Amino acid sequence: QLKLVGANADFRALLFTFVIQAAAIGTVLAGVAYVADDLLNSTAAATLLFVAFVGPALVVTPLWERYAKTRGKRSGYSIATAFLIFGMVGLFAAPSGLLAMTYVAAALVGIGYAGAQVFPMAMMPDVAAEDAKQSGENRIGVFTGVWTAGETLGLALGPGIFALALTLGGYLSSTGNQTVTQPDSALLAIGLGFSVLPAVLAVLSLLLLRGYRLDDRLRNASES
Repeated sequence: QLKLVGANADFRALLFTFVIQAAAIGTVLAGVAYVADDLLNSTAAATLLFVAFVGPALVVTPLWERYAKTRGKRSGYSIATAFLIFGMVGLFAAPSGLLAMTYVAAALVGIGYAGAQVFPMAMMPDVAAEDAKQSGENRIGVFTGVWTAGETLGLALGPGIFALALTLGGYLSSTGNQTVTQPDSALLAIGLGFSVLPAVLAVLSLLLLRGYRLDDRLRNASES
């Protein structure tokens, strides 16, 4: 069953796209506390970043759902990923202490993340349904199990990726209430790990999404 599911080109493209985006989001979230403490020098900044991230996501989710119904899921997923990319790049404003720009960038990431949840969650059942139609077997449980495992893996990789960036930047850990002055390389690593690095992952995911062709086949079949 796993082998047959893995042989599905549309599912592979969709899964790898989703997993890499989960890793990118996990990397951003892992960096929030470091950005607030070491770059923005504000304990409240972490909370505000999460609010800027989650708030717009809640608002635009119904709009993404409407887009999926009217203009196609893969197209919407690509646009949502573009929001992720631009927002993540914009988060590099944090090292310069540009609070307003950082919050706006976080909002863009939130908008993109909402779509990056809505569209693939709608596309995966399409893949499973098409597979059942072609094979005569219902493997939705296998598809869902692999999908859930992939998402968990991606989110778990995010903190590890950010930790690697901190290590390469020479980040100094503090003990107790001791205040540690971070070297410039560590501050740069925090900024890059919070923004540019996840943006690169999001770009990679967008390239992988090109391998998903089911929407085109379904559209051509309906037109014919």
